[in-house]
Amino acid sequence: MGSNDPTLPPDLSEALVEALAHALVTSYRKLHGEANAQPTAPPPLPPATTPPTWLTVHDAALRARCGDRLIYREVAAGRLRGVRVGGRRSLRFRAEWIDEWLEAGGSAR
Repeated sequence: MGSNDPTLPPDLSEALVEALAHALVTSYRKLHGEANAQPTAPPPLPPATTPPTWLTVHDAALRARCGDRLIYREVAAGRLRGVRVGGRRSLRFRAEWIDEWLEAGGSAR
């Protein structure tokens, strides 16, 4: 390090940066009333306020890893629970209904 060299030794500059960072964080926390607050995630919504998820025929088929036609056929046979919501082929399902159908053996071909 020469007499005209304005750089600091690495250990001294690192110590200054750490001290400055600590001072800034402390000042920010005092200013915003967060003395020792740790960042936290927002609490999850309670189950009662979470809306139920309805699956379309295509979504149900993807979940069951089968074709759309099989889903229609199983509903028509009464082996799979579904809800009609308007049009002739407009059905909706809950994920648990698909899971129950699969656990019961799925399609009885």
